[in-house]
Amino acid sequence: MRKLLNPFFWEVIAETKKKGNEAYLRSDFWNIIAEEYDDLEENPFYQELQSDILQEMEKRGALEREYTFFDLCCGTGSYTIKVAPKVSQVFALDISPQMLEVLRRKVQSLGLNNITIIEADWRKYEPPQAFDTVLVSMTPILRDLKEVKRILQYTKKYFIAVQWAGLRKNFLMEEIEKRFFKKIKEEKHPGLFLLFNYLYTLGKPGDVKFYQGFLKRRAKVEKFWERLKFRLLAKGYTIGPRKEKLIKQFLEDKAKEGFIENTSEVRIGAIFLKV
Repeated sequence: MRKLLNPFFWEVIAETKKKGNEAYLRSDFWNIIAEEYDDLEENPFYQELQSDILQEMEKRGALEREYTFFDLCCGTGSYTIKVAPKVSQVFALDISPQMLEVLRRKVQSLGLNNITIIEADWRKYEPPQAFDTVLVSMTPILRDLKEVKRILQYTKKYFIAVQWAGLRKNFLMEEIEKRFFKKIKEEKHPGLFLLFNYLYTLGKPGDVKFYQGFLKRRAKVEKFWERLKFRLLAKGYTIGPRKEKLIKQFLEDKAKEGFIENTSEVRIGAIFLKV
């Protein structure tokens, strides 16, 4: 029991769960999906999730006019642009130049003048200051508890983490894995549960809310395959020319008017921590 209350125990567990994580810590994958990333915002479940998280931050006092806000691994800045009118300054960091280009277009079209955009790899970045509120949403950085500890060092008042929470069932991807690969490589990362246990041992468990529903996305076959191939390779599958041809043909047969519709059942959790 004593070891469960030791932060080092959970850091070791996290190290054993990092397989396949490195691929998503580079800009490659995020550059691929940047232009279509905001399709998520058309999904009712995602809209409700994001709206509730923003309301929770405001209700808890994490969005005050005089506050600085750090959106770490901000992507296309769907949170960045929504919190900007509520705080004094937003710093938005991401490793993907393509994601940040989408954000820059949003900032320009909305006329927002209190957002600083930073293109950098968080693992190599040293912020020049601490921030009143830090948000880290849906990023593999949260799997590295040593990085989480470093993030907390730059958090003055509130830390909000949004992460997968034990359920991420992509129906089409599972069908492809079963059909074209002999051995299924299941991803069993504990996600938010590991992060909560770690924060608990630091004496900072925070409050947790869970959101469960369906994410539906639609993409052209080529674009869908580009993303899917990256994910399959990250999981450790080998994809030769013949197998790639077979999978692409399978997708084309599934497509309607050149588009693939894909549904995932997910559970996402949010930790709201007052430091």
